[in-house]
Amino acid sequence: MHKLYMVVALGFGSGCAPFAPGTFGTLAAVVPVLLTAGSPYYVKAIVFFIMLLLGTMSAQYHGEHTGEKDASEVVIDEIAAFYMIFLVFPVSTFTLVAGFILFRIFDITKPYPIKKLEKIDGGVGVMVDDLMAGFYSIICLGVLYYGYIMLFAHR
Repeated sequence: MHKLYMVVALGFGSGCAPFAPGTFGTLAAVVPVLLTAGSPYYVKAIVFFIMLLLGTMSAQYHGEHTGEKDASEVVIDEIAAFYMIFLVFPVSTFTLVAGFILFRIFDITKPYPIKKLEKIDGGVGVMVDDLMAGFYSIICLGVLYYGYIMLFAHR
């Protein structure tokens, strides 16, 4: 189980990037987004649930094993949170790029209450702040996406 938890926590190696591991973890999240893009919603929901469950357990294990509360190389939280955006929006170049930019902005700047959520202990704390960044991204992407449709799709 040690190897499984560590591989999952480190985003299958994407968290081992020499700089900006969160950004590389978010880039790694594009893979499951694209792989499940044509799947029925229930499949995507199951994948997300597995990411949440395994992610929380892996982040908890990593913290206990290394002694680091929320190590930068743990990126399963970025992967799950970015994936969550595509439970709401269809996959397109626009939603991938805009969702990526928005998510990274919220994950890096941590506006209220994201910074407070970061203080929750254990695997739940590792996951929940990024999920809130994903939620903020969904709200902003909704404005951009539906604004884009209203401006350009009806012409």
